[in-house]
Amino acid sequence: MQLISLSDFLDFLSPLRTADFKSEKVDAFLKTSEFVEDSFLPFVHFRDDTYGRNLVYRNQFFELAVLTWLPGHRTPIHDHSNQRCWMMIDSGELTFRNYEAPGTGKIRLKPVGHAETRKRGAQLYIDDDLGVHSISNASTKPAVSVHLYAGPITACRIYNEISRSFELKKLSYLTEGVWSPKGQFIESRICEPTLI
Repeated sequence: MQLISLSDFLDFLSPLRTADFKSEKVDAFLKTSEFVEDSFLPFVHFRDDTYGRNLVYRNQFFELAVLTWLPGHRTPIHDHSNQRCWMMIDSGELTFRNYEAPGTGKIRLKPVGHAETRKRGAQLYIDDDLGVHSISNASTKPAVSVHLYAGPITACRIYNEISRSFELKKLSYLTEGVWSPKGQFIESRICEPTLI
């Protein structure tokens, strides 16, 4: 495994285009790479009421985000707006629950397999052809995960467990990374509250 920094990862990602993200390039890179400890520390911002979504970097082809999880935090069941998603657990442990790819209208989602708990260093992949899912921190310690979406996701479908139907929700971030024109990180700026 090669140790890489956030800068190394962005150097790899920045020249990629849509076709590259549909190939095996990202998978091959991640299989041989491990992030230097604390690479994402400037983007680790927690919320008390729900998990935190912190944008590291976005262009028209991808977005990179750091999600922060206090014990008990959970996403609703959601899709990825037909985009590909790679996820790496940076610290702590998270539990994943997958469901069959849904149809439309009022539906009862069917779980696929068992819920799985993964720890630091785990790398996962999902897209809408594989199904929808939820993520939770069922442990007693905080967790941090890094998410790469290709392309960027501005909205996704959220499953309403009461009405048993999906609703489109606009996504936002707790913080957004500010970068100089030369690609140097400046700061994480606080944004509007996260909607999911």
